[in-house]
Amino acid sequence: MARDFFDELSDTITRTTKDFSKKASQIYETQKIKSKIASEEQMVQKLKADIGNVIFEKYKDGTEVEDGLKGFCEEIQQHLQIIAGYKDAAADLKGQKICPACGKSIDRSAAFCPLCGSPCPNPEPEATEGEVVDSKTEEPVEAEEGMPEEASDEHIETVEESETEPENASAKEEAEASETCDKKMEDVEEK
Repeated sequence: MARDFFDELSDTITRTTKDFSKKASQIYETQKIKSKIASEEQMVQKLKADIGNVIFEKYKDGTEVEDGLKGFCEEIQQHLQIIAGYKDAAADLKGQKICPACGKSIDRSAAFCPLCGSPCPNPEPEATEGEVVDSKTEEPVEAEEGMPEEASDEHIETVEESETEPENASAKEEAEASETCDKKMEDVEEK
Protein backbone atom coordinates (compact mmCIF):
# COMPACT_ATOMS: atom_id res chain seq x y z
CA MET A 1 0.00 0.00 0.00
CA ALA A 2 2.79 2.40 0.84
CA ARG A 3 4.41 1.46 -2.42
CA ASP A 4 1.26 2.37 -4.41
CA PHE A 5 1.09 5.72 -2.63
CA PHE A 6 4.72 6.57 -3.51
CA ASP A 7 4.26 5.36 -7.09
CA GLU A 8 1.20 7.60 -7.48
CA LEU A 9 3.07 10.51 -5.89
CA SER A 10 6.02 9.96 -8.24
CA ASP A 11 3.69 9.85 -11.26
CA THR A 12 1.92 13.04 -10.12
CA ILE A 13 5.24 14.87 -9.63
CA THR A 14 6.45 13.70 -13.06
CA ARG A 15 3.22 14.87 -14.78
CA THR A 16 3.31 18.20 -12.94
CA THR A 17 6.96 18.75 -13.90
CA LYS A 18 6.17 17.97 -17.55
CA ASP A 19 3.20 20.38 -17.44
CA PHE A 20 5.36 23.14 -15.96
CA SER A 21 8.05 22.49 -18.53
CA LYS A 22 5.48 22.61 -21.35
CA LYS A 23 3.95 25.85 -20.01
CA ALA A 24 7.37 27.44 -19.54
CA SER A 25 8.23 26.51 -23.13
CA GLN A 26 4.94 28.02 -24.35
CA ILE A 27 5.56 31.21 -22.38
CA TYR A 28 9.10 31.45 -23.77
CA GLU A 29 7.89 30.96 -27.36
CA THR A 30 5.06 33.47 -26.85
CA GLN A 31 7.56 36.01 -25.50
CA LYS A 32 9.84 35.46 -28.51
CA ILE A 33 6.91 36.08 -30.87
CA LYS A 34 5.85 39.21 -28.96
CA SER A 35 9.43 40.48 -29.14
CA LYS A 36 9.51 39.92 -32.90
CA ILE A 37 6.17 41.74 -33.27
CA ALA A 38 7.49 44.71 -31.25
CA SER A 39 10.63 44.79 -33.39
CA GLU A 40 8.59 44.86 -36.60
CA GLU A 41 6.29 47.58 -35.19
CA GLN A 42 9.34 49.71 -34.33
CA MET A 43 10.60 49.26 -37.90
CA VAL A 44 7.21 50.40 -39.25
CA GLN A 45 7.31 53.50 -37.00
CA LYS A 46 10.85 54.29 -38.16
CA LEU A 47 9.86 53.97 -41.81
CA LYS A 48 6.85 56.23 -41.26
CA ALA A 49 9.15 58.80 -39.64
CA ASP A 50 11.54 58.48 -42.60
CA ILE A 51 8.66 59.17 -45.01
CA GLY A 52 7.81 62.27 -42.98
CA ASN A 53 11.44 63.39 -43.04
CA VAL A 54 11.58 63.03 -46.84
CA ILE A 55 8.42 65.10 -47.24
CA PHE A 56 9.68 67.77 -44.82
CA GLU A 57 13.03 68.01 -46.65
CA LYS A 58 11.15 68.50 -49.93
CA TYR A 59 9.08 71.24 -48.26
CA LYS A 60 12.26 72.95 -47.02
CA ASP A 61 13.76 72.78 -50.52
CA GLY A 62 10.70 74.59 -51.90
CA THR A 63 9.02 71.64 -53.58
CA GLU A 64 5.23 71.93 -53.55
CA VAL A 65 3.58 69.44 -51.18
CA GLU A 66 -0.09 68.60 -50.67
CA ASP A 67 -2.15 71.02 -48.57
CA GLY A 68 -2.67 68.50 -45.74
CA LEU A 69 1.05 67.80 -45.55
CA LYS A 70 1.94 71.49 -45.93
CA GLY A 71 0.17 72.29 -42.64
CA PHE A 72 2.23 69.66 -40.82
CA CYS A 73 5.44 70.95 -42.41
CA GLU A 74 4.65 74.54 -41.39
CA GLU A 75 3.96 73.43 -37.82
CA ILE A 76 7.26 71.52 -37.72
CA GLN A 77 9.06 74.62 -39.02
CA GLN A 78 7.52 76.74 -36.23
CA HIS A 79 8.63 74.25 -33.59
CA LEU A 80 12.15 74.19 -35.05
CA GLN A 81 12.28 78.00 -34.83
CA ILE A 82 11.20 77.88 -31.19
CA ILE A 83 13.87 75.24 -30.48
CA ALA A 84 16.48 77.46 -32.15
CA GLY A 85 15.40 80.33 -29.88
CA TYR A 86 15.79 78.14 -26.81
CA LYS A 87 19.23 76.99 -27.96
CA ASP A 88 20.29 80.61 -28.53
CA ALA A 89 19.08 81.57 -25.06
CA ALA A 90 20.91 78.63 -23.45
CA ALA A 91 24.12 79.42 -25.35
CA ASP A 92 23.81 83.10 -24.44
CA LEU A 93 23.65 82.17 -20.74
CA LYS A 94 26.96 80.34 -21.16
CA GLY A 95 28.55 83.23 -23.07
CA GLN A 96 28.39 81.32 -26.34
CA LYS A 97 26.55 81.42 -29.65
CA ILE A 98 25.13 78.78 -31.99
CA CYS A 99 26.86 77.97 -35.30
CA PRO A 100 24.29 78.53 -38.07
CA ALA A 101 25.67 75.60 -40.12
CA CYS A 102 26.18 72.74 -37.64
CA GLY A 103 24.06 74.00 -34.72
CA LYS A 104 26.77 73.46 -32.07
CA SER A 105 27.55 75.90 -29.24
CA ILE A 106 30.78 77.81 -29.84
CA ASP A 107 32.63 80.72 -28.23
CA ARG A 108 30.84 84.02 -28.79
CA SER A 109 33.98 85.75 -30.13
CA ALA A 110 34.72 83.07 -32.78
CA ALA A 111 34.39 84.32 -36.35
CA PHE A 112 34.44 80.75 -37.73
CA CYS A 113 33.10 77.53 -36.23
CA PRO A 114 35.99 75.42 -34.91
CA LEU A 115 33.94 72.27 -35.59
CA CYS A 116 32.74 72.74 -39.18
CA GLY A 117 34.65 75.84 -40.36
CA SER A 118 31.55 77.82 -41.33
CA PRO A 119 31.55 81.60 -40.87
CA CYS A 120 29.72 82.62 -37.70
CA PRO A 121 28.85 86.32 -37.69
CA ASN A 122 28.43 87.96 -34.33
CA PRO A 123 24.83 88.88 -33.51
CA GLU A 124 23.93 92.57 -33.58
CA PRO A 125 23.86 94.11 -30.11
CA GLU A 126 20.43 94.78 -28.73
CA ALA A 127 19.58 98.29 -27.67
CA THR A 128 16.65 99.54 -25.67
CA GLU A 129 14.19 102.15 -26.88
CA GLY A 130 15.78 105.55 -27.38
CA GLU A 131 19.34 104.25 -27.70
CA VAL A 132 21.33 104.78 -30.85
CA VAL A 133 23.60 101.98 -32.08
CA ASP A 134 26.79 102.84 -33.94
CA SER A 135 27.17 99.95 -36.40
CA LYS A 136 30.95 100.49 -36.69
CA THR A 137 31.63 100.10 -32.96
CA GLU A 138 28.47 98.09 -32.26
CA GLU A 139 28.02 99.82 -28.92
CA PRO A 140 24.88 101.55 -27.68
CA VAL A 141 25.25 105.33 -27.56
CA GLU A 142 22.95 107.66 -25.66
CA ALA A 143 20.85 109.81 -27.97
CA GLU A 144 21.63 113.48 -27.63
CA GLU A 145 18.97 116.14 -27.27
CA GLY A 146 18.08 117.75 -30.54
CA MET A 147 19.40 114.77 -32.48
CA PRO A 148 16.85 113.70 -35.08
CA GLU A 149 15.35 110.24 -34.60
CA GLU A 150 16.47 109.19 -38.06
CA ALA A 151 20.10 110.25 -38.46
CA SER A 152 21.39 110.85 -41.96
CA ASP A 153 24.74 109.09 -41.35
CA GLU A 154 24.88 105.58 -42.82
CA HIS A 155 26.58 103.99 -39.82
CA ILE A 156 24.15 105.19 -37.15
CA GLU A 157 20.78 103.53 -36.72
CA THR A 158 18.05 104.25 -34.21
CA VAL A 159 16.57 101.24 -32.54
CA GLU A 160 13.00 101.38 -31.43
CA GLU A 161 10.83 98.62 -30.03
CA SER A 162 7.94 97.66 -32.23
CA GLU A 163 4.55 97.71 -30.59
CA THR A 164 2.64 96.27 -33.54
CA GLU A 165 0.54 93.14 -33.16
CA PRO A 166 1.67 89.95 -34.91
CA GLU A 167 0.00 89.57 -38.30
CA ASN A 168 -1.26 86.03 -37.80
CA ALA A 169 -1.90 83.50 -35.06
CA SER A 170 1.33 81.56 -35.58
CA ALA A 171 3.43 84.71 -35.18
CA LYS A 172 1.47 85.51 -32.02
CA GLU A 173 2.15 82.00 -30.68
CA GLU A 174 5.86 82.41 -31.43
CA ALA A 175 5.90 85.73 -29.59
CA GLU A 176 4.18 84.16 -26.57
CA ALA A 177 6.60 81.21 -26.62
CA SER A 178 9.53 83.62 -26.79
CA GLU A 179 8.19 85.59 -23.80
CA THR A 180 7.71 82.35 -21.87
CA CYS A 181 11.29 81.34 -22.71
CA ASP A 182 12.58 84.72 -21.54
CA LYS A 183 10.67 84.42 -18.25
CA LYS A 184 12.01 80.90 -17.67
CA MET A 185 15.55 82.09 -18.37
CA GLU A 186 15.10 84.94 -15.87
CA ASP A 187 13.87 82.45 -13.26
CA VAL A 188 16.94 80.26 -13.90
CA GLU A 189 19.24 83.28 -13.58
CA GLU A 190 17.61 84.27 -10.25
CA LYS A 191 18.11 80.79 -8.80
